[in-house]
Amino acid sequence: MPLWRALQVNQHYSPELRQRLRLMRDAVMRRLELMYRPELSTLAEAERRRILIALEALTDFESWARMRFEHVLSIDDACVVWVRTIDSLLPPTPAVS
Repeated sequence: MPLWRALQVNQHYSPELRQRLRLMRDAVMRRLELMYRPELSTLAEAERRRILIALEALTDFESWARMRFEHVLSIDDACVVWVRTIDSLLPPTPAVS
């Protein structure tokens, strides 16, 4: 967490650092899209993009840190928040035929 914060704060001083952070965020978005492909496949492109953006914001390092340290949630409680919130954002998983 401290390293992520340092990278965020200092990205304005280094185009290379800014590019690396962009690559990291892009990779996270691709991973979320892969993980939730079945659920997202039932949505129109614009809605799929909005949900991916919300998922990325929800699962960001800073969000995790706020739940753990500012709201003093245990790891288990923070995971419950994630699971319930993600479940409420996503449509039901389509049945496999």
